[in-house]
Amino acid sequence: MTWISTRQQDRDHNGQRNDCGACGHEGTAEDPLVLTDTGSRVHNSHITDPGSGLYGARQTNP
Repeated sequence: MTWISTRQQDRDHNGQRNDCGACGHEGTAEDPLVLTDTGSRVHNSHITDPGSGLYGARQTNP
């Protein structure tokens, strides 16, 4: 089960569902948005980049 934070839900309802919560750019096929462990949508590259403050923060489903 995925979890989406209240803040991300607000962003979704305000037309920002495909905008990265970290950098503001749109998700793309090459760099899609994924959910973090805090329930925000960010680019997959933020999660996989060791230099990013979001490295490894991908939400996992039990």
